[in-house]
Amino acid sequence: MTAFFLAAAALTLAALVLLLRPWWRTTGKPRRTTGVGAEPPLGDVPAALNTTIHRDRLDELKRDHANGLISAIDYAQAREELQRQVLDDTSAVETVTTNARRRWDGWVLAGLLPAVAIGLYALLGTPEALLSSAERNAQAVGTMNSMIAQLEKKMAQEPHDIEGWVMLARAYKVMGRWDDAERAFTHAAPVVEKNATLLAEFADVLLQKTDSFAGRPHELIVQALRLEPDNGKALLLAGAEAFAGKGYAVAAGHWERLLKQSDPASDEARMVASGIARAREMGGMKVGADDTAPVAKATDTAIASAVSGRVELSSTLRAQTTPEETVFIFARAVDGPRMPLAIKRVRVADLPFDFNLDDSQAMSPDNKISSAKALRIEVRVSKSGQAMPASGDLTGSSAAVKPGTKGIHVVIDQRLP
Repeated sequence: MTAFFLAAAALTLAALVLLLRPWWRTTGKPRRTTGVGAEPPLGDVPAALNTTIHRDRLDELKRDHANGLISAIDYAQAREELQRQVLDDTSAVETVTTNARRRWDGWVLAGLLPAVAIGLYALLGTPEALLSSAERNAQAVGTMNSMIAQLEKKMAQEPHDIEGWVMLARAYKVMGRWDDAERAFTHAAPVVEKNATLLAEFADVLLQKTDSFAGRPHELIVQALRLEPDNGKALLLAGAEAFAGKGYAVAAGHWERLLKQSDPASDEARMVASGIARAREMGGMKVGADDTAPVAKATDTAIASAVSGRVELSSTLRAQTTPEETVFIFARAVDGPRMPLAIKRVRVADLPFDFNLDDSQAMSPDNKISSAKALRIEVRVSKSGQAMPASGDLTGSSAAVKPGTKGIHVVIDQRLP
């Protein structure tokens, strides 16, 4: 950003120098203001006073000629010289006035050009592009936190607004504020308990918080499927739970039901088909001839829509961490919204960690790894345990990569001021 401002300032200065040259040129013969025959600065002698002085001198010449003190030739020469002085003084006054006006115009242009340039860039340019990745992230987080703060204020005034609690819970979920999201979902219990999708979202929040399906997350998933056996979010989580418990046949069954209700051309369908193929492979199940081609194609597409690699903590910063501190691994679009394309949550104790991020970990259905032309992996050790950056957090990031890239290496080697 500093380099951009320096370059812009240099270009503006060069343009001003070229444009202002005509305004700073002076014309006319300089007047003598010191020594013998010195004349007062014209800027200090009003034009009317000059005219009066010349008229008096002409009257004096006429009297001297009439009284015989000077000859007719001397009179004519003196009058001609006086007339020439009148013309010179008049021209000099006009030159001074013109130069002063030109300099004033120059000052106006010198101030107007940068102001117009800045205004046009603010209107037609992209000021956000001048911000660093961290600054853009902080700006996006600040905007989101401001919206959450307004909603929190509203809920403090209207605590019985169940829909408001649901909205707040989802906002907390986007920000990775799992404890707050759990509290908000609990406030919205009368609605959540009757809605399979909200039950699945609540289970997802608890899963992110505890990194385990045991207990309440499992109960919520079961309750969601009992209310709505074909609920997509619940089927996805049920399959993931079975897969994590090595129940590969059960996982494939849940995901096959989900695949039937998905658009075959969608990213979600390809992701689910990839999961099914993986579950069948891990469970030693055969893939039917009719299923082989679409599943293989979906698997290839899913691989091309994922990124993987390893995250390590610099040895110089390890002493500044504790094993239980939270580590967030984000995939962010290089050119696009600051909301993460995918996110993984681990602990410092898990480092070095081999990560894999794909569309199944997307925070928004409209903002996935497969939709990005280029992305960057960012890692942060959160001292507060929250997704929002804070002073003292440790960070690291990769270079820009394309979806499908493997072997990405990220070292956490910086500390936020």
